[in-house]
Amino acid sequence: MSDEMRYQKIEGGVLELNDASPALAPADAFDPVIEAYKRDVDRTILRENLKLSPQERSEKFVSFMRSVGKLREAAARSREN
Repeated sequence: MSDEMRYQKIEGGVLELNDASPALAPADAFDPVIEAYKRDVDRTILRENLKLSPQERSEKFVSFMRSVGKLREAAARSREN
């Protein structure tokens, strides 16, 4: 379904989700595939990250990407030697 069909414009140009959008599964729905994946996910980390503001999450991501860049530079230097 395209975004144009899923949203309708209301007062002030704000978009609102149409009632025609597909409904979410009930919170108590059991899906064996999801349950299998949940075993391998550390939800404590997810919960801790959700406690952060969007700004804090962005800063954490930027810090992580700087670390990745430093690791890549170190790996490139070690390959040169």
